[in-house]
Amino acid sequence: MTEQAVAGGLALLGVPPLPDLDAIDRHITELDEAAARHQALATESRQALRLASANSGPAADAANAHVTGRDGTASTAEDLAHRLSATADTLRFTRGVLVWVGGSLAGLALLAIAALVYAPQLLPRLRALAAKFSFRLREIIARIGALMRGMSTTLTNRRVEKIASRFHDKWRAPRKLSDNTYDPRVKTTTDAAWIKKHGTDQVDIANTRYRSLPADWKHENRESARIGVQLVDEARASGRNIRSEEFMEEASSVVHDRWFDRNGSWASKEQRLPYELLSHAEKEKDRDVIRTVLGI
Repeated sequence: MTEQAVAGGLALLGVPPLPDLDAIDRHITELDEAAARHQALATESRQALRLASANSGPAADAANAHVTGRDGTASTAEDLAHRLSATADTLRFTRGVLVWVGGSLAGLALLAIAALVYAPQLLPRLRALAAKFSFRLREIIARIGALMRGMSTTLTNRRVEKIASRFHDKWRAPRKLSDNTYDPRVKTTTDAAWIKKHGTDQVDIANTRYRSLPADWKHENRESARIGVQLVDEARASGRNIRSEEFMEEASSVVHDRWFDRNGSWASKEQRLPYELLSHAEKEKDRDVIRTVLGI
């Protein structure tokens, strides 16, 4: 009865229904769980490094940098765990404010029902007060939306960078030599910040890890990864079977089209063809983008 009365009172005041707090609670739980997973990953990475600390030499130094460096596994996981936890805490605080504002509106709604019967002259004043609370409520909801969009963007960007790094590692894997270096592939970069830092515009992209590449030599892998992530996420959200051959071919066709949009000026004669007319080898390059995103 009370819920019905509140709903009727809100309608009388011209205020939309109160927000669903269960959805916010689900977001908080998901953020807490994700933060715990990334913190566990950071802890496990450091523990694994300690077990291997008895070794020394270039390989051990590289492993240490990979785990504990600024962009290392542990540091990245800890940073993301902190961001996720901070977002969850902000949502918890915001939820408390939302409960208070919602409670105030519910109280006004019940007063409006009573005023309608016993003191209708009070309704304009109650509506004005409710409008202020309602405006505050919309502000809070907008902030929650911005907060969640920002975190979603952060998570997506990290996925894109991780997948782009895998593309780079796959490309250079066949060039690996017996001493664990790679057959050099020196290129020219136009990344001014990178040139200033390294004192040269020449970069050996085969012997440089993805995260240390200049921006222009990250671009292609990053864009392929971004398209792949977008295609997979949209298909998953729409309920499609992302493991089906149909999805693989449709998505790979889009990957090829977007690649041509970026690289058509120098594409080979075959690469200028529609996806359906490409050779098996060329199609496999596009399919591999989607496979990498899917973790196949």
